[in-house]
Amino acid sequence: MERSFTWEGLPSQFPTKYVQFPILLASIHTNYVNCNRWLGDFMLSKSIDNEFILWEPKMKEHSPGEGTVDIIQKYPVPESDIGFIKLSCDFHCNAAAIVCGTGNKEGKIFVWELQTSPPTLIARLSHVLSKSPIRQTAMSFDGSTILSCCEDGTIWRWDIVATS
Repeated sequence: MERSFTWEGLPSQFPTKYVQFPILLASIHTNYVNCNRWLGDFMLSKSIDNEFILWEPKMKEHSPGEGTVDIIQKYPVPESDIGFIKLSCDFHCNAAAIVCGTGNKEGKIFVWELQTSPPTLIARLSHVLSKSPIRQTAMSFDGSTILSCCEDGTIWRWDIVATS
């Protein structure tokens, strides 16, 4: 890892390590996984089971492929039982006010605060004209703006509005 910060040669000449076996095999979902991302030492993953899950991988040090997982939290996302729906988070994945958004096949976005237990649904974003499946969301650095890409080719923008 240290050599990657000071490497000056061609990227194709960087020495890589061949790993024959996976470090951990985990069965978290009952169906295939759409997307995943790290959240500190935890993993967020989304399947077509109408939810995404926050879980912790626990690897056995000298047994490649063996280990366990602890499911920390489940976040329901109704009507998201189709493939290729991606979740996104704000930049500060270890801050107190983390939010995560994912869309569904009805054109709605669910925004969750990830550091509350039980899970807190911050917002359910929808619009009468947004009826197509949302395939991906992108959240701004501070979480104040969310973009959604829909199957019908539209891109929707949602901004936090200050209330007085």
